[in-house]
Amino acid sequence: MGNKVGIVNRTNLKNFGSVLQVYALCAVVRKLGYTSEVVWQKGNMSKNFDIRPNKIIKTALKLFMHPSLLWSTIKTIKEVKSQVIDERKVKMFDDFVSDHFDQAFYNPDELVEIATSDKYCKFICGSDQVWCTTTLYPDPMMYLRFVPKEKRISYAPSLGRNYIPNYNRKILKKYITDIPCLSVREDEGHRLIKELTGREALVVADPTLLLKSTDWNMLKIEIETPKNYVLCYFLDAPSDNVKKAICKYVRESNQDIVILGKLENLEYSKARIHNFIAGPGEFLSLIDKANMVITDSYHGMLFAINYHKKFWSVERAYSQFDQSSRQLTVLSRLGLEERYVKADFNFTDSDIDYVSVQAKIDEFVLLSKNYLKKSIEQ
Repeated sequence: MGNKVGIVNRTNLKNFGSVLQVYALCAVVRKLGYTSEVVWQKGNMSKNFDIRPNKIIKTALKLFMHPSLLWSTIKTIKEVKSQVIDERKVKMFDDFVSDHFDQAFYNPDELVEIATSDKYCKFICGSDQVWCTTTLYPDPMMYLRFVPKEKRISYAPSLGRNYIPNYNRKILKKYITDIPCLSVREDEGHRLIKELTGREALVVADPTLLLKSTDWNMLKIEIETPKNYVLCYFLDAPSDNVKKAICKYVRESNQDIVILGKLENLEYSKARIHNFIAGPGEFLSLIDKANMVITDSYHGMLFAINYHKKFWSVERAYSQFDQSSRQLTVLSRLGLEERYVKADFNFTDSDIDYVSVQAKIDEFVLLSKNYLKKSIEQ
C-alpha cells in the first residue's frame, strides 16, 4: 500500500475559504509524512459551478418528487447567476490553484479502479459545507462512495444547517454510517449526526487553523495598501446599522476602509475607501496588514484569529438559512464569544488576549491532528 492520500474536494470555487481550506488539509497531510493529492471527477468543472450530468438529472428528479422545493431552488439559482465574478479574480484563483495544488481527475470508472488499488492508502472528504443537509443532491463523491469503506475518512465537513429535511434523512444516514473515521466541523453537525445515526462524530478544527500564520505567509502575494486600515469582508450585504457602525469606528480611529465583497454606500470619504480584487494570496496579505477585520465570513474570522488581529464577527444577512453555528462553535471553544455581534453594533478597539486564545488553539489543533494521524494509520 502506498503512502498517498486522496483529498476529495473541489478547487474551482472562487471563494477564499473554500480554496485555502483544501490547501491546508493537503499541507497538513504532507506534514504527517504522506503525499497528498486532490482527487475529483473529470469533465464537470467550470469557473464556479459543478455541472456533472448525473447531478443535474438526480436534482431534477428530486424536484419532480418534491415540488415544494422548486421556489427555493429557483431563488438559489438566480442568486448564483447574479454573482458576476471579475475575470481578474478568476485568473488569480486559477493561478493560485495551478501553483499550489497537485490534482488528479478521473472518469467514474477510473475512480473506482484507483480507489480499490494500492495507489492511495486513504481518502479524505472535507472540509467546508460538503455535507449540506438541504442540498437536492447529496453528492456521493463527498461521502466517498467510490472508495472501499476501510479507506474512508471525513475531516471537518460541515452540515451547513441546523436540521436535516425528511427528503434527505434516509440517504444521509446511510452515507454517514458508512464512514468509519467520522469527524465534523461544528457542534450542530455533531448533534445532527448523533440524532440521525447514533454515532459520536468528533468536532475538529477547520483545516485553516491547522497551519500557523508563518505557514500562510509563504503564500502571501504582497500588494500596495493604505498604511492604516480596517479590512471589511462581507459575503452578503450588511444592514445599514452595520455600515453606520463601521463608519463611526473608522472616523474615530482615523483609518481607511479596505473592502472585499459586498459593502456599498458608506457615508465616509470616498478617498479613504478602497475596493480590492484579490485571489487567495492577496487575501492573506490584506488580512496580515489590517489593523482590524470586520467580517461576516467564517474563514475571514478564522484568518483574523490566526493572524492575531482584532476582529468582529458580524451575523451574516443570510438569504435563506442561518449558518451561525460555524462561527459560534469555534468562538465558544476559544473563549471569544463576545466578538460575535448580532445587534447593537459598536465596533471598538478592545484587546484580545491572544496568549490565552493561542493556547486553546494549540490544544484544539493537537486533538485534530491526532485524529487525522490515527485515521490515516489505522
